[in-house]
Amino acid sequence: MTDLMAAIVDRPQRDRARAGIAAWMAFMVALLVGRDIDDAGSFVVAGVGGAAIVLRGFAAASGVRSLPRRDIAQRVRLTLLAIAAGAGLGLANVAANWLIAGMHPLIRAALVERFVALRPLDALVAAPIVEEVEVRLFLMSALAWILARVTRRGDVALGLALIGSAMVFAALHLARPLPLDPALANLYRAALIAKYTMAGLGLGWIFWRWGLPYAILCHAAVNAAHLALQNRVF
Repeated sequence: MTDLMAAIVDRPQRDRARAGIAAWMAFMVALLVGRDIDDAGSFVVAGVGGAAIVLRGFAAASGVRSLPRRDIAQRVRLTLLAIAAGAGLGLANVAANWLIAGMHPLIRAALVERFVALRPLDALVAAPIVEEVEVRLFLMSALAWILARVTRRGDVALGLALIGSAMVFAALHLARPLPLDPALANLYRAALIAKYTMAGLGLGWIFWRWGLPYAILCHAAVNAAHLALQNRVF
């Protein structure tokens, strides 16, 4: 009986350990696919840094919210919902880029240059995993954990963490070709910040309510939808 109770008590810890190992392995694979690891030294640095990010992210998240245990049917349902949500966000992303491209021919040229330079493996594997681990699992969870202790209100902490992480997510996407004209460059930046902040809010909500795997899957579906349509639209 004691052994049974210990197994039940330890189950959440075992689940978090498995989730942490899976997230770390996925993170390392994504860095390799994205060519961010090119030698033994960078592998060690990435491995240690990734482990710290994953461990602190899960620790912070578990200190603020807990996800229910789900059976296979529930997981399949959430997987399909994540793909559907990603496809919808992908269509919205294409529409947003179409509107942004219509602002000026130089902005359109900068967008198309970005599309041409983006490798499919980066869009479908590297970016979804790395960005969801870094921005949602680590940053959003850490912000929520800190803010929950400052505000003493979980809903306020979650809202602020969601907005803050979405804005950081948007800022990470500004490193791209920009028009040489300063006014056009600023207009383009503002449009990108608005677009990616909205996307970050949706992905952050999915991460917080459903979990990291579904946020990664949704993110990949967003990029897949855009890749499938961008050559037809631009």
